[in-house]
Amino acid sequence: MNLNARFLDDAEQTDPSVPEHTVNPFAERGILRARVLIEKDNEPVRVLCIFVGTDEQGFLLEQCFSKLLMNQETLAILYGQHVHLFDIASHRVVSHFLGDYVCNIYPVPDPFSPLLSESFLAATFCYTFLISIRQGVVWRSEQCAIDGVIIDEIAGNVIHGSGEWDPPGGWRPFMLSLDTGKVIKEA
Repeated sequence: MNLNARFLDDAEQTDPSVPEHTVNPFAERGILRARVLIEKDNEPVRVLCIFVGTDEQGFLLEQCFSKLLMNQETLAILYGQHVHLFDIASHRVVSHFLGDYVCNIYPVPDPFSPLLSESFLAATFCYTFLISIRQGVVWRSEQCAIDGVIIDEIAGNVIHGSGEWDPPGGWRPFMLSLDTGKVIKEA
């Protein structure tokens, strides 16, 4: 069985017989902003309708980054300030609010693997989060940046990355403990 997922273009139509599933943890203040097509062996099986929240004035709480990563059981969707975990078999969605705009997702221990792992790092504009598919958010790091976090590698129990503190181009390296998310000072 070959599973894949992709964001649909705004104008892209899907077969009306393909079931849709709403991902909206916002109640009345959510607005449909993206659709994700899940395919099994290149055949459409489900469309996920991703909502984003709005503030009190109705402004959207999103930015330009979004990301999908999956394995045979779970699809992780980074969008707005959330990581949504969609269980392929049960169609259950668990949404984790990160309180910061998401940038990227990195599987653990190989941050460049094309497959979602049981535990993964979610990078936001300011922080790094360790998230477990089964346990949820394990930890949030201290502030690593003000305008973007990039993970370069995971070596043993140390996360090596950089954060942008002085945009544009003011990147500074950091090291975090994979166990706790605490900053490791260089000796």
